[in-house]
Amino acid sequence: MIIATHDGKFHADDVFGVALLTSLHPDAEVVRTRDPERLAQADVVLDVGGVYDARTLRFDHHQKSSGARPSGILFSAFGLLWQHYGLEYCGGDARVHGKIDRRLVTAIDAVDNGQDLYTVSDFGTPPFDISSTLGLFNPLGDDESFDGQFRVAVDLARTLLARLRQQYVSAFAAEDEFKELYAATPDKRFVVLEKFMPHGSVATAQPELLFTVFPGATGNWTIQTVRPEGSEFGSRKHLPAAWRGLNDAELAAVTGVEDAVFCHKAGFIGAARSREGALRLLELALEEP
Repeated sequence: MIIATHDGKFHADDVFGVALLTSLHPDAEVVRTRDPERLAQADVVLDVGGVYDARTLRFDHHQKSSGARPSGILFSAFGLLWQHYGLEYCGGDARVHGKIDRRLVTAIDAVDNGQDLYTVSDFGTPPFDISSTLGLFNPLGDDESFDGQFRVAVDLARTLLARLRQQYVSAFAAEDEFKELYAATPDKRFVVLEKFMPHGSVATAQPELLFTVFPGATGNWTIQTVRPEGSEFGSRKHLPAAWRGLNDAELAAVTGVEDAVFCHKAGFIGAARSREGALRLLELALEEP
């Protein structure tokens, strides 16, 4: 397979587009050119050529026929490729495909088309986004070439795309496992997880759930509050006020749990050295009015 894109300065959309295609076709040859004859010889052409036609695998977006999302965000070359190849890249998992589309692809589409995604707050500091990051790989001196730096950028984008895919694959698997465990839990105010799994949003989706208990990364057992719907930092039920900000002996003295080690000053997370200690903290937190 021959994959063709434009030469010269590159942006996130052509970099990620080539990263996507070469992930699916690792033996493909990548050609960077604007020569119409060479473009005609390519199997897939992206971000150059003036044609969007998925049937002939032409994915330029610099003409009106390339279209836009329902939100009004115009497609970049990467966005067009993602509509065609993204589900295959995600192993047929529509949830992962949609998550990557919303989290990564749409933002690259907007930036490449000069569409603002946010208003800078009073802090006056805009984020340094992925489009800016990849743009930084364009040559900065005579010892660097566009084609060489493009390959470096594509390698990075391929790694980032694979990591993002794996993150969402793992997250959705954990979400499904969490739902099964919670469905089997008699008291819907809490659930005990025997291993750590990401569960913030799926926990919030259970309307009666107040606390989760699970082994933490440090070896301690954690008790954590559940955020209400639409809240980033709130808790449906905080840990008791008397515990907050205490550690080790001070916390043990207040709670009566000998191996209690920590309670955050905001009251959303605490810990004990043992599973039994964390479950005792849970009992006390549930009893608190």
